[in-house]
Amino acid sequence: MTFQGYTYFLTEYFESIQGEGNYAGANSLFLRFHFCNLTCSWCDTKYTWFADSGKFEPYNAEQLKQLIRVHNSPHVILTGGEPTLYRLDNLVVSGKKFHVETNGMYIPTQSLDVILANQNRFVREPMDEAIIRDFNWVISPKLSNSLQEINEQSLDFWAKKEYCIFKFVVRNDVDLNEVSSIMTKFNIKPNKVYIGLEGQTLQSQLNPELVDEIIHRGLNFSPRLHVMLWGARRRK
Repeated sequence: MTFQGYTYFLTEYFESIQGEGNYAGANSLFLRFHFCNLTCSWCDTKYTWFADSGKFEPYNAEQLKQLIRVHNSPHVILTGGEPTLYRLDNLVVSGKKFHVETNGMYIPTQSLDVILANQNRFVREPMDEAIIRDFNWVISPKLSNSLQEINEQSLDFWAKKEYCIFKFVVRNDVDLNEVSSIMTKFNIKPNKVYIGLEGQTLQSQLNPELVDEIIHRGLNFSPRLHVMLWGARRRK
């Protein structure tokens, strides 16, 4: 089936705090888009892309903008799944700060025509950079522990943009070494890098030795507040 970028499929929406990255703790409305171009081994939202993975609803842009308007949260987190399958620049509502959580595989200012692993085809036009440069883009390239590959052209694009940060999920020093290699290859500055710890339990987030190593390397530590507070609970 072919989907155009003007129809938006949502798995769920909810209000919570932003758990990670450079806006951790911010009161936010989350719009979780369905479908993803990756199939990461440790993905904690497989219900957005796995076969027979649950329900999702179609919206048009005006319906989503109205949904955003009726919620009081000042921050809107566009997440997934993979939100860059859709025309995100058509969802802007005045008075809200928009954030995009993406695996960074696609360049938003380029057109898209891709067939996913489930054989669904997504087609969209380029997004307007004059609009999306006001978003806070959180780029999360997947390390080799995800059993996925990165898009070097896309990472080169993002490394040159001032309106994004990079967020990596790590298990150990080996993963941190891989992060360092990516930073060197694409000239990513340490102040733009946030490191989170893999896991969906409170205990998984309490690893002071690994956080000490993150600090030693001059990188930012990203707490995963939603995991620490609610574990693997959905809509949090």
